[in-house]
Amino acid sequence: MDEVMGIHFSMLVITCLLMLTMGVQAYYSIAISSKLNRTFIYCFILITFCAVMDWFRLTLNGSTAPVYLHYLAVSSEYASAPLVVLLIIRVLGRMRENYFLVPLFVLNIILQFSTGFTNWIFYIDDANMFVRGDYFRVYVAIYTIGIFTMYRAVHKCSQEYQNRNYKMLLLSIISLTVGVGMNEFGATENRTTFLAVAIASTLFYIYFMEISIQMDSLTKLLNRRCFDKHIKQLSYDTAIVFFDVNQFKSINDNYGHKHGDIVLQQVASNIRYVFGNMGYIYRIGGDEFAMILKPGQLEKMNYLLMVELLEQRLDKVRQNENPILPSVSIGHAIYREGMNKADVISLADQRMYIHKNGSGRS
Repeated sequence: MDEVMGIHFSMLVITCLLMLTMGVQAYYSIAISSKLNRTFIYCFILITFCAVMDWFRLTLNGSTAPVYLHYLAVSSEYASAPLVVLLIIRVLGRMRENYFLVPLFVLNIILQFSTGFTNWIFYIDDANMFVRGDYFRVYVAIYTIGIFTMYRAVHKCSQEYQNRNYKMLLLSIISLTVGVGMNEFGATENRTTFLAVAIASTLFYIYFMEISIQMDSLTKLLNRRCFDKHIKQLSYDTAIVFFDVNQFKSINDNYGHKHGDIVLQQVASNIRYVFGNMGYIYRIGGDEFAMILKPGQLEKMNYLLMVELLEQRLDKVRQNENPILPSVSIGHAIYREGMNKADVISLADQRMYIHKNGSGRS
């Protein structure tokens, strides 16, 4: 028993130290927004609190401590644990579409703190031992709904960031699933939940740090640094496509830079809407964008259709949202393994300017 307690205590210490380290990192970090950092800090604090409550209920099992303290420790842990999922969903920016979780988790809190009278979720027996109640599966069901909702939010977030560093998200999901699954769904409790949640939240934080380095803050597209890195690492046949917003200088001169930013955001979102499934989209300059086709997409590419589809989409925006939205010039070049990448980029750039000058849109 002493050996088991020692293992559980070691897991608690590791969890607390990891969350303290990540909390300090988030507090001083300027890589991501202060709002995201605050949410991460709340998440790290909540995980630490749950881990400590979990340790308390383990030490209280079979002890001579007052029963109400045992109830308080377990209720606090079970009421707080699903809230970690809610904070992660908030970090992912998916709170609005998943707001249905709020009343569900409020119900869970009520159930946990009333179980001392009902014994529905759990109870403390005469030997001061924790015992799962007849309706413990209600808690498991609420937690499971939260976790799968989080997985869906993770998937959408991954798509929003063009599936960059998706392996980091996958590792966090595996960590969370294994740890929570072993603890909550197993026949015995292994005390792996909060160490797994701590590891998963750390991986989430690293993921968002990476995204902040790769992302253009205005358009939410991948940035020039990411484009250059992708070009350097290219090892498959693809096409490089350049986009340039026509007459953008006159937009800034006549309507101001604020409206110019709106134009860039609209152009970026519509390039991504039309071509997001085909390739990775980047903002590489002030009014310049680029796309590198994903593996297997080169054979499906129809350049003339691409030009037509984008213009149709922009025209729809002009009719419904922004009548002065400018047109976009496009140029592309095909890259095959062994070709000089700089030459391919230069050719795509030349073709883009031919399109611009040929249509009188410069």
